[in-house]
Amino acid sequence: MSDDEDLDTDDDFEGDDEAETTALSEKRQFAINLESRRRLEQKLEEARVRRQTQDYDFDLDFDLDFD
Repeated sequence: MSDDEDLDTDDDFEGDDEAETTALSEKRQFAINLESRRRLEQKLEEARVRRQTQDYDFDLDFDLDFD
């Protein structure tokens, strides 16, 4: 029995393509999630700033003088 008979000489490389495709799709999914998170954080920050500027009624002092 020679050493060549013990080795698996199958030229089945389909698993390698699937692993590469999975790795690429995971990277793509990570990029999509990162972009989604960035947009969400931007919207939340805009809403926070809007709430802070709307909390104070600048005309309140003038409204009380005319009652």
